[in-house]
Amino acid sequence: MGKVELLAPAGDMACFKAAVNAGADAVYLGGEEYGARAYASNFTKEELCEAIRYAHLFEVKVYLTVNTLVKEREIGGLCSFIAPFYEAGLDGVIVQDLGVLQVLQENFPGLLLHGSTQMCITGKYGAELLKESGISRVVPARELSLEEIKEIKEETGIEIETFIHGAMCYCYSGQCLFSSFLGGRSGNRGRCAGPCRLPYSLTDQKEVYPFSLKDMCTLPILPELMSAGIDSFKIEGRMKNPYYVAGVTGVYRKYMDLYEETLKGKGVYELDKKDMELLRSLYVRTELETGYYHRHNGKEMVTLEKPGYVTGNEKDFLWLKERFLDHDKKAELQCELVAHIGSPLRITVCAHNGIQVTLEGTTEVSKALNRPLSEADMKKQLSKTGNTPFYFQSVSVIMDEDLFIPLKEINELRRHALEEMKKRLSFVPGRAVHDKNTDKNGNSENGGKARIKKSSADTEIKIPSDGIKKFRIYVTTPEQLKTVLDFGKDRRKASGGAENKITGLQLHFTLLETLSENKDLAEQLKESGMAVYLCMPQVCRKKGTAYCDRFLTAELLETFQGFYCGSLDGAGYMIKRMKSAKIPLDSKEIMADYSLYTYNSKAVSFLEKLHITGIVGSYELNRYEWNELLQSYHIKENKQFTKEYLVYGHIPFMQSAGCVKKTFDQCDGKNTITYLKDRMGKKLPVMNFCQVCENTVFNGVPLVLYQEMEQIDCDEYRICFTVEDRKGIEAVLNSFILNMPLSVPEFTKGHYKKGIE
Repeated sequence: MGKVELLAPAGDMACFKAAVNAGADAVYLGGEEYGARAYASNFTKEELCEAIRYAHLFEVKVYLTVNTLVKEREIGGLCSFIAPFYEAGLDGVIVQDLGVLQVLQENFPGLLLHGSTQMCITGKYGAELLKESGISRVVPARELSLEEIKEIKEETGIEIETFIHGAMCYCYSGQCLFSSFLGGRSGNRGRCAGPCRLPYSLTDQKEVYPFSLKDMCTLPILPELMSAGIDSFKIEGRMKNPYYVAGVTGVYRKYMDLYEETLKGKGVYELDKKDMELLRSLYVRTELETGYYHRHNGKEMVTLEKPGYVTGNEKDFLWLKERFLDHDKKAELQCELVAHIGSPLRITVCAHNGIQVTLEGTTEVSKALNRPLSEADMKKQLSKTGNTPFYFQSVSVIMDEDLFIPLKEINELRRHALEEMKKRLSFVPGRAVHDKNTDKNGNSENGGKARIKKSSADTEIKIPSDGIKKFRIYVTTPEQLKTVLDFGKDRRKASGGAENKITGLQLHFTLLETLSENKDLAEQLKESGMAVYLCMPQVCRKKGTAYCDRFLTAELLETFQGFYCGSLDGAGYMIKRMKSAKIPLDSKEIMADYSLYTYNSKAVSFLEKLHITGIVGSYELNRYEWNELLQSYHIKENKQFTKEYLVYGHIPFMQSAGCVKKTFDQCDGKNTITYLKDRMGKKLPVMNFCQVCENTVFNGVPLVLYQEMEQIDCDEYRICFTVEDRKGIEAVLNSFILNMPLSVPEFTKGHYKKGIE
């Protein structure tokens, strides 16, 4: 077992130096673009390069967060943004967007790439795909148990980075559209407004905070985590101040080192109550818990009462200021000076990692005429490292007697040696950028813009049509499936104009059990004449794959026309299943669902290499951005994917390992819908899926794009049924399929027009 890395956050230079001073092995931070903390101070280009050089003096690594989804018109500027940091020696980049991953691989050889927790990796299948694609480390979902994390490590061998302290989200990271659709501030773009921290209520009950999780603190279970094979321990907090960074980093450094000492038989791992009190006083949201490492969910993890940051008085933190914030760390060096009469003065400076600098003076050392320099004088002068980031742990002098050296020459030689040492400690070889897609100024082709004409209201794509539109229908429950099948069977008897087509049925994965038990329904499905697709769990954890292993028989596997995958784990699982069943991958459609995000053409290109044959348009892109993506992909790659676009459905706001029913002491093991009211009296449907013990929170009003379909470039339109009853389903199908008027009391057009920042 190697040494576990302690990874600290930094939102600005003060936090960065606090992390280094407090003992971090690595620091993660964001630049002025492409980061998931848009409202943090973040680092300018100059500050970030300085931080990299500073960190390398102490063998501390720096990881840059490029962990947001990137639109087509933005991805062209990525290389020029990364280039100066790459040349300065940046150690790694934390990425969410698959297109960003591909661009960085193509242009920055040797740069380590880490899969962000925003990628929502929840098992060995997704981790294996990323490893095969060049990712060196993954940050799995915070919801994973320690056993699940161990399995990923053992099965794939990829580096694992997990969170050990800080704020927790109720939703799986990267699967949240709550803030995006309520206020246009997307968590996938680093702008989350935190609506999950607001109060909600059940009918006729008082307001509580069912989506507000307590903060994580793993100090009580740290030895267990240390022995689990995890490679890096991550502290959350790029929005927090230097006191938090210094205090939390310092405490975890202390106990990680203490545990290492206990392995050598030199101590006992025992928590000091004062350290726990310190952590509780450093910007904690009410209470601390150990997270998901030993539980799947639970009421005890939720802050039902009004959450608010608890923090001590600044006077309580004066010792942190004095110890970690009021001075810069200095790197330890050894110095040797050789002075022989008739030869130039020679200085050798050595760092603890073996790097050595030797320089000679410009003049020969002469014999003293009256006051010779003593060895003590020489050592005193050499030890004056001043405001440099170094100090000499030892100074040795080899010299003749009765010699004279101008102090200015000693000072100059020491200064040049330290400057050279600083360069060598910061230098990373082979980091010159030679990007064939950038100009001499380092700008990407066309100034970072996509090679297309910007869409406008006057240049919207009009779909050539014979009057018939194609629809794929997503169903969640057995009752919804029966309703759609009955509609398909009877629709020719209905009145109306020219019929559109239902070409496919998309089945929520929990319907596998229904099909295995209800042979008549399975037969009716075959007789429908529609292509049938299986939608894998949006978050595909071990419970989900075990469920599919049980009910997705070889016969059903052959029956499905294709599969929808909302995550890399879902895609990896299906590819493995098809290969083991000797089903050719090109014989089935493997669709990237909306949550396996494709914001740009590079992401589409990446997924194509994984045998993905089509995409569902991201729910966060507006109509122009969707058109830009498609046009750019067709021009650059000359490929055709199946393009699917949602025109009706309640948008999934959050996918969570939590259970609202359990939080309200109503767990009964049955799949039902619980309605929560927000402060404005609006209802949010929360659907629990007991097969995997998870919740999905939906928007209370549906997205309806009935009037806009002619403007949408796609091969298939998607209609999603989640909370609808039979009457509601029939009304929607009558409208979209039979061109009858649609009457919906309240609806939204989502991001179709305006989009997100």
